[in-house]
Amino acid sequence: MRRLRRFSPLVLIVVGLVSTTCTYAQPVANSGTSSALSLLWEQADAQPADFGIACLPLDQPESLFLYNAYVPFPLASVSKILIFIEYTQRLESGRISLDEQVNTSRLDLYNLPRTDRGAHDRFMAIYPDGTTTISLWDLAATGMMQYSSNAASDYLLDRMSPVDWAALYDQLGLTDTTYPHSLTMIPLLMNNHETGKATLDGVADLTTAQGERYLDLYVQNGEWRQAEIAYRSGRGSQFPDWDVQAAILAQQTATGTVADWLKVMEAIYGPDEDSPLSYAVKAMTRAALRWHENDDINNTYTEYGSKLGFYSGGTLALVAYGYPFGGSPVISVAFFRDIPRRTYNQMLREDSVGDLAHWLNFNDCTGLAETIQAIS
Repeated sequence: MRRLRRFSPLVLIVVGLVSTTCTYAQPVANSGTSSALSLLWEQADAQPADFGIACLPLDQPESLFLYNAYVPFPLASVSKILIFIEYTQRLESGRISLDEQVNTSRLDLYNLPRTDRGAHDRFMAIYPDGTTTISLWDLAATGMMQYSSNAASDYLLDRMSPVDWAALYDQLGLTDTTYPHSLTMIPLLMNNHETGKATLDGVADLTTAQGERYLDLYVQNGEWRQAEIAYRSGRGSQFPDWDVQAAILAQQTATGTVADWLKVMEAIYGPDEDSPLSYAVKAMTRAALRWHENDDINNTYTEYGSKLGFYSGGTLALVAYGYPFGGSPVISVAFFRDIPRRTYNQMLREDSVGDLAHWLNFNDCTGLAETIQAIS
């Protein structure tokens, strides 16, 4: 396991684009015909209504391409970007201290086994055994953004509650994105020791409030927590059927549109004079998103930053920024929903959306319109 290089947020504010390491390496592809991309286009062709994309060369805004840009898609971990922006704005205003520490035993209460593919465990493994406190900055920038720990994002949401999401959305110009919520509540809605696995007939009766109540019980009620951990160590470790998972994602998760997330990415990566975010907030967010100490990325990009979101049940989402050497800066947004199980697993394994972002970056979005026209 590579260790992350961590930086003080004060340093990040000053230098702008210094960042931590990414834990996974996306293959760099400059061809539109890799096997991973072929798989992606086949899925888009099979379900064109369940795919949305935007591509914007920042040096050529007139070349913007949009497809299904106003259709809501589940966001999964992509919504953590909004949580991070809210956090950095509180840092900048002094409402949260740069020195704030987090008790690791308290943070561990938010970790639900078998639900985040080990992201939280990998994050905590970068610290020496016996570590009892970490900084809230490391939790947010490294745990939530780099490793994508759901425990980290859920802790931070509770720490910042209440959040005036309406004010942030008005600042960013978001009109079709729902507010972030705890991500751990989704697997608890799907299956827990109190109710068992959800069924298709019961999905309509599930609520976000119910899921948040389960998470509160898991974090605050020791007896309920131990019963849940014991349940998930055995027969409770299985999720409901794929169609049930997809139905829960369609009904209960935060959603957003390609058009809205293009605005978010432009706020982070566009010209300073056009951004609704301050320079410090932009710099910290870019630092948290930036890939670092990856040979493929370092050999081909001046800067590459992205956030991947995925849910078992058929959701894949990626927002990305790429500035290849000798090329131009490109922003892209790609959302999928209701992907069949076998295809979803293969697309995730081959990092199809990552290959898509690289292809768009290296080609300044050229060829995308023709490809979409051919499949739709």
